[in-house]
Amino acid sequence: MGLLYSLKPGLDEIYADPELRASAYRRHLDYFNTNPYFSSILMGVLLFLEEKLATKEIAEDIMVDTKEGLMTAFAAVGDSFFWDSWRPFVATLAVLLAFNNLLFTPILFLLIYNIPHLYLRFFGIFWGYRMGPDVIRILPKFQMQKLRPTLRFTTLALLCFLIPNFVNLHTPFLITFSSEYFFLGEKIVQGFGACLLVGLAALGYKAGIDVLMISFLLMVVALLFHHWGILI
Repeated sequence: MGLLYSLKPGLDEIYADPELRASAYRRHLDYFNTNPYFSSILMGVLLFLEEKLATKEIAEDIMVDTKEGLMTAFAAVGDSFFWDSWRPFVATLAVLLAFNNLLFTPILFLLIYNIPHLYLRFFGIFWGYRMGPDVIRILPKFQMQKLRPTLRFTTLALLCFLIPNFVNLHTPFLITFSSEYFFLGEKIVQGFGACLLVGLAALGYKAGIDVLMISFLLMVVALLFHHWGILI
């Protein structure tokens, strides 16, 4: 329904005949699922193809096949970049800024995260309408596949910076120390724990584990250590 609602003004312009217009409406009530940030590009392509179909330059099967192919491609590219790379990076950066007591961090997070996809949403429909199915050729210009590993590595590096600088590790085993050695022992434990967590994160990344999964596993390890009485 959302796709048809977005395409309706264009379809009304293309088809003056009520029957042809109704047929176009039904054509876009089929299953539609892709990355929302790339949907406007696909809508532009569909309007391009509808014009071709209205003048009988293409068959309806070509439109259906093109729609399914681009829908899958855009879902793969958009989900892997925005959900898997861009969002964790911006969120980690925001956490780092928040720990430094920057009050405008929420606004900065919204700006950094939203500007790229709003750019795609606004201009994408024009690209799709002008270029048709050939619009897929402009995707390599954004270097998303090359940016993905860079963003993921940077996210992990920021997490590794956050752990030793903003996570305090305490253990009850130091309570038996004399007061003059307590501070030194506490710092040793914090340093060792931070190095251990950073090392685990690096090994996870080297093994190809998702950055979000690494963050979740670090949290689970900390909770287990607390449950066992190793950390307080």
